[in-house]
Amino acid sequence: MATIKLTDAKIKTLKPQDKVYRILDADRLYIEVRPTGVKVWRFKFVFNGKESSMSLGEYPAIGLADARLLREEMRAKIAKGIHPVEDRRQAKQAIDDKLTNTFKVIAQEYAKERLKTKSERYAEQFQVSLEKDILPIIGNKDVRNVTSADVLTIIKNTMKRVRSQKNRGTGEVTAIQNRKFIGAVMRYAIATLRAENDPTYAVRDVVARPEVTHAKSLSKEERAQVRTRLENYGGAETVKNAGFMLLYTMLRTIEIRRMEWSWVDFDERVVNFPKTAMKKSRAHILPISDQVYDILKTQYDNSRNKKYVFPAVYKSDGMLNQMTLNRMLENLGLNDVSAHDFRATASTLLNELGYEEKWIEAQLAHADDNKTRASYNHAKYLIDRRKMMQDWANIVDSWST
Repeated sequence: MATIKLTDAKIKTLKPQDKVYRILDADRLYIEVRPTGVKVWRFKFVFNGKESSMSLGEYPAIGLADARLLREEMRAKIAKGIHPVEDRRQAKQAIDDKLTNTFKVIAQEYAKERLKTKSERYAEQFQVSLEKDILPIIGNKDVRNVTSADVLTIIKNTMKRVRSQKNRGTGEVTAIQNRKFIGAVMRYAIATLRAENDPTYAVRDVVARPEVTHAKSLSKEERAQVRTRLENYGGAETVKNAGFMLLYTMLRTIEIRRMEWSWVDFDERVVNFPKTAMKKSRAHILPISDQVYDILKTQYDNSRNKKYVFPAVYKSDGMLNQMTLNRMLENLGLNDVSAHDFRATASTLLNELGYEEKWIEAQLAHADDNKTRASYNHAKYLIDRRKMMQDWANIVDSWST
């Protein structure tokens, strides 16, 4: 290794050669010139009787004065019994941990690894909860530093948000769900040795689940109001058509929102819902009545080039918002009617009219505990359900007369 007292001028004159060569400055600081032309500062040192070296950065990003200052800093560490290379590695690891040990990073890893077997709806709810309520509070926080106070803040904020939406909910169910989602991520972090405590445990009893309000069958007056007012609805045609699908089909709102054009078979007059789209993860067939056929043909002109039959009004690549149909009912002045009430109404009236209970249950997509029997009945009742659904659509239309 050549030894000269380096200056910036001298360093600039150093040219690359076929092999690496080094020029010593002073006190074991030298610059290494590589065949590529890259110039790297290196510092040789002895720690616990063992000689080592380390890089101090590239020239000219690290100038001569900076390199000498860094050398002195490394010598000071050695004097204190600190290995400079190990100290740098630990510092870098701390920075990496801060970036990769956040609640957001681990939550997304959890979703990828642990939600594979969950339904599409569950995974969607998890992501919505993260974006709306959880990540704004703890997303960038080291998962080890998430506290029960943080979880309590999220619970309170969630209930406040839900109540502000005037959707007949007080937010307890959503808040409890958010707490459970946070707990699942925290336990995953514990299992993967990145956290030690689950802060949701201490606040598990802060919010009590409200009593379940069961869907009700609409009165004769309410049936007439909803059919007549929906006919005259002045909002978006897609929302109006989705509203009529609720009346005619006995589908859940999530099933209407998720409906894709690839599932619609106009020739066979059915909509084939895959199991991933259904609440109970069972495939479902919707027979298309004349009224539903007309709705789908009209909607085809609106959204044929989109994935969803009933896409979001202001976001063409997404589905209708989960509150859109309830808001539609509010706009119709039906504040005491929920979308789920239509299913209850159809079930009640069809049972009263003497239709087979098993046809009605199949149309409601209520899961049979016996999977083999459920699959058999699913196909067996299709002809019967097709006639029943046409009768039901005619009954719905009679409400407006």
